[in-house]
Amino acid sequence: MSGAPPLAGRRIVDFSLYLPGPYATRLLADLGAEVIKVEPLRGDPMREFLPGIYEFVNRGKAVVRVDLKREEGRAAVDRLVASADAVLEGFRPGVAARLGIGYERCAELAGDLVYCSLSGYGQSGPERDHPGHDIGYEASGGGYAGVLAIGDPPAPPHLAAGDLSAAMFVALTLSATLAGRAAGAGATRVDVSMLESLTHLAATRWGRYLRDRVEPQLSDLGSYAPGNGFYATADDRWVALAAVEDKFWDGLCGALDRADLSAPPYDTHAGRMESRAVLREALAAELGGREAAGLVATLKAADVPVNVVATAAEVVADPHLRERGLIRELEDGLHLDFPVLIDGRRGSAGDALPDPALDGPRVLGEVGVDVEALRASGALGG
Repeated sequence: MSGAPPLAGRRIVDFSLYLPGPYATRLLADLGAEVIKVEPLRGDPMREFLPGIYEFVNRGKAVVRVDLKREEGRAAVDRLVASADAVLEGFRPGVAARLGIGYERCAELAGDLVYCSLSGYGQSGPERDHPGHDIGYEASGGGYAGVLAIGDPPAPPHLAAGDLSAAMFVALTLSATLAGRAAGAGATRVDVSMLESLTHLAATRWGRYLRDRVEPQLSDLGSYAPGNGFYATADDRWVALAAVEDKFWDGLCGALDRADLSAPPYDTHAGRMESRAVLREALAAELGGREAAGLVATLKAADVPVNVVATAAEVVADPHLRERGLIRELEDGLHLDFPVLIDGRRGSAGDALPDPALDGPRVLGEVGVDVEALRASGALGG
């Protein structure tokens, strides 16, 4: 970046736990915001529930551990909120208010605050109090509508699309709201639902229903084309093939010396979709007799989209990602910086891991909290 990061000088107080909220503030921190994460005395359960992920999403933040159920803890957090430009909470509706960090209280403390609530179903509606996890948001939000349309069984998602899409909508909306605010504008309330975030993404698979009120048809679902899928190879690897369009299918068949697979009726997308079971079987046999590296080299030379399904070790050693500067070696492990280049550079929240024993006293002391008294009360962790 040629100048200061876009969110430099902005302070965000993050009360969220686990993955969605902390991932959102990780993105904001990479864009220059100062993020102060407030955790319970025992810390964020994600440290044990998702080992390694906690460090990934919280590097570069300051972590303060405070007991919000104690009056002394709430008073300390009041001072922290008063210094903030934005607050994020990720509890079920009503919980933040009971902890003394609800919208009304925070808006009273910081008049120009942007206050964001991130929850499964949003702050209103009949499902607002229903517990949930990512697989449920994908189920209810249409993530499997295409699977149902072609008669395949749903399968657990490989990425937490509901959690992560909501995190990105939080980061996008907070960035836009902070950028567009004028002094004295008053508090702004942002309500992000994981279900709605996922539904917005999933509609790109069944958008025909929005226009025609027709459920997805086989011909609409290019992602289920026979040339688009995972195939085992002779050396017990998997390749991801993405030969959906006619030109890529023709290139695939030519590279495999299987002109018969591009003859009518397989020469059109509709014809291939109708014959998908036959073509998948033929491809499985053809690709299953080749080793992954040689197969990928052959298909890439023919300009066919194909990739080996990588292990984590292969991802972090990927020369393309390394040359682009996404992955960096640190003394305490590996780190991925912000996945967007701005003026040829990547934003980064910093390399330091949170240290509640140091962060808490420093941050709270800066906003005028009597740290020793707070520690004596039992409301400060570290």
